[in-house]
Amino acid sequence: MKQNLKLGLLILVVLVLGFVYLFWGPKSWEVQITGATGDGRDVQYRIETVKAGTSDTLIFRNEDAGFMPPYFKFDAARLQSIARRVSENCPQEAVDLNGYGLRIPWLSMFPNATSIDAPERCRMARSAESPQ
Repeated sequence: MKQNLKLGLLILVVLVLGFVYLFWGPKSWEVQITGATGDGRDVQYRIETVKAGTSDTLIFRNEDAGFMPPYFKFDAARLQSIARRVSENCPQEAVDLNGYGLRIPWLSMFPNATSIDAPERCRMARSAESPQ
């Protein structure tokens, strides 16, 4: 009886830890950023993407994570600005978008973006053309 209880408890702990890792564990997606929406106040920031080389849409939320889970992300507005510049400057460029979370449509859950690994030329603001 005691052995069955220990085995049951061990299985439960493994399942809980597995779910926590699936939900909060770091992930990386190779995507093309097609748009960035939201104002961060009334509307949550969203980063609209398609998986690189496909037409599969993947939407990310972009919000400050704070201390839980321990990503210490407090720069959602800066990341949104980078996503907007990448979508304008390099819409066909595949970039690595890092984040955590799961996409569960029936719960309206989106993964949260934490960083974007894009070439510097895609991250830079367009320079104004000087009049001649």
